[in-house]
This record gives sequence, C-alpha cells and structure tokens, in this order.
Amino acid sequence: VAAMRSMLDGYIEGASYFNHPLLKEAVDSCNHSVLSVATTHCGKYDVQVLVHTPKAISGRPNLPCIVYAHGGGAVACTAEQYKPYLSYMAMDCRVVVFNVDYRLAPETRCPNNVLDFYEVLKYVCQHAADLGVDPARICIAGESGGGYICSGAMVQLARQGESGLVKLAVSIIPMLSSYTFTDKAAMTTSEAGQADGMRKIWTLIAGPEIDSMRGDALLFPGHADDETLSKMPPTIVWDAEFDFYYTETVRFANRLRAAGRLLELVVIPGIKHGSGMQPMLGCFRLEREAFRLAIQEYLVK
Repeated sequence: VAAMRSMLDGYIEGASYFNHPLLKEAVDSCNHSVLSVATTHCGKYDVQVLVHTPKAISGRPNLPCIVYAHGGGAVACTAEQYKPYLSYMAMDCRVVVFNVDYRLAPETRCPNNVLDFYEVLKYVCQHAADLGVDPARICIAGESGGGYICSGAMVQLARQGESGLVKLAVSIIPMLSSYTFTDKAAMTTSEAGQADGMRKIWTLIAGPEIDSMRGDALLFPGHADDETLSKMPPTIVWDAEFDFYYTETVRFANRLRAAGRLLELVVIPGIKHGSGMQPMLGCFRLEREAFRLAIQEYLVK
C-alpha cells in the first residue's frame, strides 16, 4: 500500500499532472475554505472538505456546485493534492467545487468510503443556503477511484430514494465492477496488464470478505440491478478511448441507458486513463472544454 501511494503521489504532484503553472494560476483565482462534516457510520469521524469558489462569482447566492471525489483507486491521494485541478474545474465551469477528503482503504473498508462522500453530499444539500449554493443545481462527480466513490453514492441515493437531491452525476473513467477478476484471455492487452493490480486494489477496498460482497453494488456499482439503476440520478458516463476501464464503463453506460438514466456516454478519442487531466498534453484542453460544455448544458442551465 505504501509503495502504491508513493507511486500515485509522484504522478499527481509531478509537472505533468497538477504541479503546472495553469493550475497554480487557477488556485490563485479561487477563494478557498474548509468544511468539516461529522459522520457516525464508521465511528465518529469528521470528513474534511476543501471548498473552491472562483473569485469572479464569490459572494453570489444560489451558485451551481460539484461535489467531487478525487482519484487514486480509493487507496491513495488526498483532497489537498487535487486542489489545483479542482480549482481549475471550478474556475473553468464557474461553479463551487466541494473537494471531499473521504477515508481511504485499507484503513477504511467499503462501504464507509462511499458513505463519507454521501454524507458530505447530504450536508451540502441540507445547508445549501448557508453555503451559497443552489439546491436544485448540485452535481456529484469523481474520476477513477473517485468514479467508484461517485457511482457508489449513486447506488446509495437510489436505495434511499434520494436521487432527486442531485441534478447530475458524472462518473469519469470509473472503477465499477469485478471485470478484472474474470479471464484475462478475453481482455484487451491494457486490461489484462492492469488486472492483477486492480484485484489487489479491490481486495484492499473490500477486505477479506470480498467474495461474499461481490453482489453488493456499494462495492461494485456496475453490478447494480435494473431497479436500482432506474432510480439513479441523471448520469453522464465519461471515458477515454484507450482507458483500461473502457469495457466495464461502456457496459455500465448501456445499462443506464436501458434504465432511462443515461444523459450521455462521452468518450474522448485517442487518449488513455487520466491523460485528459494533464495540462502539458494537448488533450487536456479538449477534455476540459468538453467537460465545461457538459456542465453548462446539464447543470448550470
């Protein structure tokens, strides 16, 4: 786990990801504050939330917002590391971003990582006026491991009959299912190459009870039954053409479409997992522009 975290920290804090002048400028263009949300589902624990508000819209009432789960396989990375990237998202989309520092595996097992995020969402909904956000324009989103957290929250909202709290969900290059535990011979080369590592990550998230949890959609949101899917928020599923989660992501999108909950399946052409988050790459502006347009169309309007 320590080695995995060190590797991912190195990527995120490197020049190709979030240590980039464009994102540093975005940090300076936002006001920043911290929320502490008390929870009791896994002991008494206060979930920390970084709040990024563009200075250009700060102080206005009823702002649209995104409650965001950072990546890192749900075993690594922090909200603080994502501050530059999510400041850019806030500024680019002209929204408030609530950057959730949910607890990580293996110290915290499923479903408590998902429930950390869910409780922050509920807090934002219940205190929208005090936070200056519009309760009718709340989005949940997350990428990679955060895509799993976001999708798990979609499951929880569906089970609780609360999907109406969220105008939009965006599940981005997400971890979704037990596909990596299947026969590698049927996988693409990139999928097979990631399978062993992903099996370890899912086992860290679930713990030793993973075999008995295979049918729990809070662990594997892609396993949600049709009734649960039909009760999820309106969703954009977002992927990269050469992402190693592509197969399970497209399956999830198709099942959401059949359930009447899919707004769009977005696939950014010619890129791999996380490429669109790296400002030094040409695809960064393409992906950020596509994301901005999606947020304007489905959340801000």
